[in-house]
Amino acid sequence: MFRSYALAPLRCVALALLAVFGFVASLPLMTAIGAVVTYPAVLELVRRLTTVSRRLARAWGGVAVDQPYRVGPPPAPPRRHDGWYEHDGQLFKTQHYAAFFLRMKWLGDDPARARDWSWLLLLAPVGGLVVLLVPALVLAGVLLVAGVTGPGRRALDAAGLTGLVSWPGLAVPGWAVLAAGVAAIAAGVLAGPALLRAHGRWTRLWLGHPGLTWWQSSGFGAWLRRGGHDTWKAALLLGLSLTGFLVFLLTLLLTLVSGGFGIAWLSYGIRPMLNHYRRLCAEWGGGDPIPDPYRQREAVPEPGPDGRYRVGRALYATRDGARRAGFFPWVLGDPATWRDLAWMATAPLVALAAVIPGVLVGAGYFGLFWQALFWPLWGVPLGLITGFWVSPWYCWQLLTLGVPALDVLPGWTSVPIGLALGLLGVLLAGPVLRLIAGWARVLLTPTRSARLTERVEHLVQSRAEAVDAQSAELRRIERDLHDGAQARLVAVGLSLGTVEQLMDRDPAAARVLLAQARETSAAALADLRDLVRGIHPPVLAERGLADAVRALALDSALPVEVRADLAGQPPAPVATAAYFAVAEALANAARHAQAGRVGVDIRHTGGLLRVTVTDDGRGGAVPSQGGGLHGLRRRLATFDGTLALHSPPGGPTVLTLEIPCALSSPRTSTS
Repeated sequence: MFRSYALAPLRCVALALLAVFGFVASLPLMTAIGAVVTYPAVLELVRRLTTVSRRLARAWGGVAVDQPYRVGPPPAPPRRHDGWYEHDGQLFKTQHYAAFFLRMKWLGDDPARARDWSWLLLLAPVGGLVVLLVPALVLAGVLLVAGVTGPGRRALDAAGLTGLVSWPGLAVPGWAVLAAGVAAIAAGVLAGPALLRAHGRWTRLWLGHPGLTWWQSSGFGAWLRRGGHDTWKAALLLGLSLTGFLVFLLTLLLTLVSGGFGIAWLSYGIRPMLNHYRRLCAEWGGGDPIPDPYRQREAVPEPGPDGRYRVGRALYATRDGARRAGFFPWVLGDPATWRDLAWMATAPLVALAAVIPGVLVGAGYFGLFWQALFWPLWGVPLGLITGFWVSPWYCWQLLTLGVPALDVLPGWTSVPIGLALGLLGVLLAGPVLRLIAGWARVLLTPTRSARLTERVEHLVQSRAEAVDAQSAELRRIERDLHDGAQARLVAVGLSLGTVEQLMDRDPAAARVLLAQARETSAAALADLRDLVRGIHPPVLAERGLADAVRALALDSALPVEVRADLAGQPPAPVATAAYFAVAEALANAARHAQAGRVGVDIRHTGGLLRVTVTDDGRGGAVPSQGGGLHGLRRRLATFDGTLALHSPPGGPTVLTLEIPCALSSPRTSTS
């Protein structure tokens, strides 16, 4: 117990230094987070700082703070059949870059990220000043005691610190100064553990699992929290916009030096950052996702009779040479490249609006309101330690130097004015964020012609895949008939021919062959039923999709809960595709997921048949090229459907498929 009281001042100093370091480091970190290359490193550094704070809260304050982060990191993307690595619709030549962007998305999508940054900005002005009170009291007491003792006085004179403990014109007896010093030291030591616990609770409030208090769950608290988040989100988009503008200037410089080649290389290199910017604008600004507007790169043509590759009007001896030659027409001929350049040149002009809520919240709330309101927590310790007393209204006084007309107002008015300015900044943050995202939609969204071209390419590809899938299905049916029912029927025919020959000579043997023929015909009938069930299950035609899925659930090795809300029945091809998708998902959950339960939800909303399969397994599922999920995605693409898989490590795994369709008249279904 004595040890905890004795070490409390030193621990408070360490926590105060950590708070100051985090606050000072947040400024360059907020600048570095705007660049794609440094984005994951910055988030991981912030995580390390918060992890240290959690450990110290447990060790010194006795307050346990759990890690709120998602389980991970996610596994690196597997290699595709063509040798490339895929992440979020982008192909990468090496696994390193695909894993880099996957980790960046995993870090950026973690809900705890915003709480970490809020803690980083608020730790020094709030938590740091709380723990600084302990060493301030101890140091002030030591100086007071030293000022009235002979050796201490001589030491202060030698160090030039006599002015800290001498107040001309104020007659205070030495014993009173000594008593005040001892009392200050005792107060600091005794208050140390309590303030360490308070600091630990403050850390848990920000860095623990996000449990909502009554204030946070109230309407005003939710509005204030949302506005605060919009403020730093707009600042982050401003940083990304400035990064794009710097790339634009570099592009102009390299274009002048290289004769135009710099446009292609830099425009292609910044595409991942712009795709990340599109995702942020769609997520934060509201509205539909902003799709990737870039054209697919054409494959290298096959070599001609002379073994050379033709690209435009030029012939190349090697495949790599032809591929490099096709790079520049592909990038420079894409209208999205020039729209990207237009956005990079103009985005800072729009994104500079983010400065308005940032300045109002920073200067108004933190400068005028917070520092004046909490002046006793920082101004008094600063004055006692250094002898330099700062006015609670010093920010207001600095403001009056720039705006002399405000000098007629008393200093205390900075508190309500600062609060009003901070609330105004929070109020403007949302519209500013939507303004920045709206401008991004103007220039970074695919044009109508690009969308139509992509749509045609998608339809051509899905039609080709549908033809391939149909051909494969016909070959499977032919193979199953040849190896199963056809072979059994041939055996029945041979048996019946033998029976004809044995009827008169050996009736007993003929009866045995007839029994075998009957068994073989029954087996052939079972094979035909299985084949028909694999093409279109009878229960699907008789009872509809909901009951067909319930029948699948009864046959599953896992407990399956089926919830269906269908006002009618989807078209037969759509129902068949959804049925086999659920069958594949249940099989995967039983074989690979190590799940205990599975839930299937079927509903029709907004012209979409949506089927969601959720299991509580280990997660970490990654669709592989040629796997079952890839085949499902190809089958759904025939109906313009989509398949989405969300499977973080640790689970749960959620498979969602959506197929546009209309429902027919309702069919009787069991409950």
